[in-house]
Amino acid sequence: MATYNNTWRNKAWMGWFLLQVPLIFFIDLLEYLYPAWVYEPTGAPLHAFYALKQWYIQMYNDPIVQWSPETASGHDSWIGLFLHVEFLFLLPTVLYGVYRLAVQRRGTSGADELLFLVYALEVAFTTLVCIHDTYYLDSTVYSDELKRTLRFQFYGPWCLIPAIGAIDMASRILGRIKAADAVLEGRKSQ
Repeated sequence: MATYNNTWRNKAWMGWFLLQVPLIFFIDLLEYLYPAWVYEPTGAPLHAFYALKQWYIQMYNDPIVQWSPETASGHDSWIGLFLHVEFLFLLPTVLYGVYRLAVQRRGTSGADELLFLVYALEVAFTTLVCIHDTYYLDSTVYSDELKRTLRFQFYGPWCLIPAIGAIDMASRILGRIKAADAVLEGRKSQ
């Protein structure tokens, strides 16, 4: 029992995964995947992404985006763990999702749905941690308006959309379980 790619839900997932690929490769993990000469100097191949990230940091002073192992201190040491999880789990899952939904166009299997459920829960949870962290930003540096902007405009959608995706995948898995249970009940009654 597969859910085929012509459903609007699979197209939404495909769009989400396609959005994630450049964000992970060229924003979130820019400094971790590439040597500095590839993105830092003006005219470097990935300098536009570096410049965009620097503009965002200058505009919003987002401590999560500007985190590095060198600047890590006390309470924000969890960000490094999240970046490792993004590289080791999220990136491969996103690439697999693009392959499965955009290249193969074969829909999702039960195993895919379980993987995408875990993926969606992880993204929603780690983003929720980031939202929670904004409540503890220094009020002398971060105005209430800026904190709200970080929460609702930048992190909020990144928590809400995967949470909705998790509900979608959980409902698909539940549908599979109900179908399997119905088959078992049918066999018992024979």
